[in-house]
Amino acid sequence: MVNIREAVVDDEQAILALLRIYCEEAGTPHSDEHLLAGLRPLLSTNSHGVVLVAEKEEIIGYSILTWGWGIESGGQEALVDEMLIEPAERGNGIGQKLMQASIDRAKKQGVKVIFLETERDNPRSRKLYEKLGFAEESSIWMSYRF
Repeated sequence: MVNIREAVVDDEQAILALLRIYCEEAGTPHSDEHLLAGLRPLLSTNSHGVVLVAEKEEIIGYSILTWGWGIESGGQEALVDEMLIEPAERGNGIGQKLMQASIDRAKKQGVKVIFLETERDNPRSRKLYEKLGFAEESSIWMSYRF
């Protein structure tokens, strides 16, 4: 049985281990210091967003929602910044449960729209997101890094 709950500060190291997997799979290596600088503010307060974890006896996945605001959206927005299920646990419906919990948590927060980014060459994830009601948009993500 999988339990999905909001992460707490004590989950930091377990989530960090999963963040390393995420970065390896995405081809974007970062130091633990860098990852923890992004994670710790989310674990200490939900004013920036929230981290949900899926656990059996241990944490096997996470979803990170961050909050924003959009005029076009008519108010508060959420971004699924990252989601990962441990590779050995994939294909068992855990990702769907975690994403649904993320949707429910965003709705509880008063969010008007949830955005996420996925790779074009990741049909498995795209299929899951579409099954849950997400639709591809014509917008292009761009970034400016400091």
